[in-house]
Amino acid sequence: MQTSSKNKGIAFLISFLVLNVLWAVLSRMINKDVLPSPVVVYTAWPRLLELNLFEHVFASLWRIAVGMVIALTLGGLIGILMGRFEKVNRYLDPVVYFLYPIPKLALLPILMLLFGLGEVSKWLLIIFIVLPQVIVSVRDAVKETPEHYYHIYQGLNISRWQQFKWITWPASLSALLSTSRISLGTAISVLFFAENYGTERGMGYFIMDAWMRMDYPLMYAAIFTLSILGLVLFIAIDRLAKHVMKWQA
Repeated sequence: MQTSSKNKGIAFLISFLVLNVLWAVLSRMINKDVLPSPVVVYTAWPRLLELNLFEHVFASLWRIAVGMVIALTLGGLIGILMGRFEKVNRYLDPVVYFLYPIPKLALLPILMLLFGLGEVSKWLLIIFIVLPQVIVSVRDAVKETPEHYYHIYQGLNISRWQQFKWITWPASLSALLSTSRISLGTAISVLFFAENYGTERGMGYFIMDAWMRMDYPLMYAAIFTLSILGLVLFIAIDRLAKHVMKWQA
C-alpha cells in the first residue's frame, strides 16, 4: 500500500514537472504577455492572498457542495425508485432522457430570470447538470443487480429494509461515487461561467476580473488554483470511496 502511494506520488511529480517544462517552452516560443512563464505565474501567487483568495475559494466550494449534495441525494433516491419499480421507471424515463441532452449552459439565463442573480440560480445550475447523470447511473446499477439476490433474502424472511441495506444501497453507493467523479469536473466548469453574473465572489469571478484588467500572471495563478481545488476534490472522493466501499478493495 505504501509502495503504491509512493509510486503515485512520484508519477504525479514527474507529470507536474513535464507540464511545467512544456509550459515554459511554449511561453518562450510565443514570447507574449498573454502566456507568462510558470515562474512569473508562481511568483504572482502571494498577490492572490492579498486579494482575499480564500474568500473566493470558499464561495465556489460552497456552491459546488450545495449543488452536489442536493443532486446526489435527489438523484440517488429517484434512481433507486426507477431501478426497483418498473412503473416508476416507465413514467420517469422519458423525462430524464428529454432533459439529459439539453445544453446546461442554455439553462443559465432561464434560471437567472426565474430565480434572480443570487445563489439559488447557481445551485440549481449545478443540480440540473449532475441530477440526470446520477439518476441514470444509479438506476442502471440497481437494475443490473441480479434479482435472485433479493429472492434469497426473501426466502430467509429478511425485511425490505435489510434488503435495501445489504443489496440496493451498496449498488447505489458505487454508482453515486463514480458519477460524482465525472460530474464534479463539469460542475466546476459550468460554475466558472455562472460566477461571472450577479456576484463578486468565487473563482470564476476572480479569474475573469483578472482577465478584464489584463493581469495575466494573476489570471493564470487563479486558474492554477482552481485546478488544484478540483484535484483536491477528486482525491477526497477517491478516499471516501475507498473508505465506505471496503468490499471493493
